[in-house]
Amino acid sequence: MDTIKTVKVVVVGESGAGKTALLTSFLDNTFETDPLTTIGIDFKHKIVQLSDGQSIRLQLWDTAGQERFRQLSPAYIRSAKVALLVIDLSDENCVEHLIRWKGIIDKNKSDFTSTIIVGNKFDLFSEKRDPRLKNILKDINDEYIETSAKTRKNIKELFSLVACRPFPEHESSQIVLLNEPRPSESATKKCCQKW
Repeated sequence: MDTIKTVKVVVVGESGAGKTALLTSFLDNTFETDPLTTIGIDFKHKIVQLSDGQSIRLQLWDTAGQERFRQLSPAYIRSAKVALLVIDLSDENCVEHLIRWKGIIDKNKSDFTSTIIVGNKFDLFSEKRDPRLKNILKDINDEYIETSAKTRKNIKELFSLVACRPFPEHESSQIVLLNEPRPSESATKKCCQKW
């Protein structure tokens, strides 16, 4: 029996950006107009079939965006393979939110964490786009996709982007042996070593 590769995906962004609605739309094909606010961290998973016939398990970590829970996010970002940074396109402060959360991700991610920026609430988005957004996204140079949890616009495409990423089999080539003496110690203190 083949083992299913598990990929940890952390979903971060401001409170009210639609992180939970995005996941609910993907997992359950539903949209709640007034979802409960996430307290701390919520965890769900879904097995996705890839085009090559393989399956992959997405562990989806929905983080709370409120200020009081923000200190929890770095620990989850650190061990994630993918960070979805969700911004609310209908929020006039979305550029500031993008910059703040991108900084949090970059400060805490591993070398193997990739970031996808998700412009959510496309259905509420007016044609009056903040002109800075396009320039910021170009400077950041992460993948970007616009979605709507309500209309399901690009929901399937977003999670296909996540599932089809190349994930390294071995994340670290550096192995630290805690019980082995350092080379300088073994050359000078051979008689004192305890095995």
